[in-house]
Amino acid sequence: MKSQDQHPRKREEEQTVASLLTHLQQMRRSVPVNYQLKADLKKQLLERMKELEMQKNDSPVSPPSGRRKKWINIVAAAMLLGVFIGTYVWWDKDVLAVEERNVLSMPIQTTEEQIDINPAGTQVAYVGPNAVVRTLSLDQKKHPVTISLPPTKGSYRAIAWANRSNQVAVVEQLSGQSRIWIVDLPDQNNVSSSRLLKEEDRVTYHSPTWSPNDETIAYTRVKDGTEEIWMSSTVSFQEWKMAEGSQPEWSPDGRYLAFTKEGSIHVMEIRTGKVTVMGEGKWPSWMDDLTLTYTTPKGTLVEAQLDEGRVVQVELGLPSLSGEQVVRGNWAAEGKQLLLVHHDEQPGSLVISLASR
Repeated sequence: MKSQDQHPRKREEEQTVASLLTHLQQMRRSVPVNYQLKADLKKQLLERMKELEMQKNDSPVSPPSGRRKKWINIVAAAMLLGVFIGTYVWWDKDVLAVEERNVLSMPIQTTEEQIDINPAGTQVAYVGPNAVVRTLSLDQKKHPVTISLPPTKGSYRAIAWANRSNQVAVVEQLSGQSRIWIVDLPDQNNVSSSRLLKEEDRVTYHSPTWSPNDETIAYTRVKDGTEEIWMSSTVSFQEWKMAEGSQPEWSPDGRYLAFTKEGSIHVMEIRTGKVTVMGEGKWPSWMDDLTLTYTTPKGTLVEAQLDEGRVVQVELGLPSLSGEQVVRGNWAAEGKQLLLVHHDEQPGSLVISLASR
């Protein structure tokens, strides 16, 4: 009898485990992270491996001897080790691909608020010296553009790209006065222009963000050391306090507002006011309606998902940035491109890279 006919069950067992692993890899590539699915697949695989072990112990087939037996044991051990390592990494740490490393290197005085990515993930805009905004094409389809901002003796400290229009919001800080400007970026039919949304004395504004329909801008307002999240309508110019905290970020469907408070990420359901604490970190950014990422105090990225009141988290691996500290990760509105602000070899400067799932 030929050797391949002696152990048909063994071949079927190997094919079953291989098919499960292949299915895991296909799901990893084709869909966003689904944590319940990960758990179900893990349970399936472990149960199947247990069944195979029981079948092996109960098998009437005479075990091979000598060198062949030793070789089979080595192969089986290697397979189990590979399965364990591969599935552990896949379940407990998702991996992001860094598409472009060092897209831009920012001067030492630059902050992570002074750069943002457009909704399509094809351009970045950043605040440059001498009161200008510069744009940079990530796909090389557009030429860089420089837009002059209203002259000031102060400085422009933050920028946020609108979701539906070709506009950015910028924050100006002058002595004890803060202003928020809306800047129309130039295109084939229009030239650049700026209009003042609001200004206030004896306060500091930072971290502006647009609502999904661009009708409201949320921002951090600091007065007497107290951080609060305020809203200003871009249509009616009404304004109101939303919560205590900083670094607000709208979910794509407008249902939630994520923000930082006392060193932790909070998510508020705007309609009900219900707040869920996600974990310790800063700079939340939404990847989709229920999934966001934020930066941990260790300089890593964590992905968190709201799932029927539960919070499910997984650390995101960035192999190409191993050993470097991530300051902020900011998803484009379409949720496919991630703008990474991180420290390179010189902690004093900021380096901008582009990643994707």
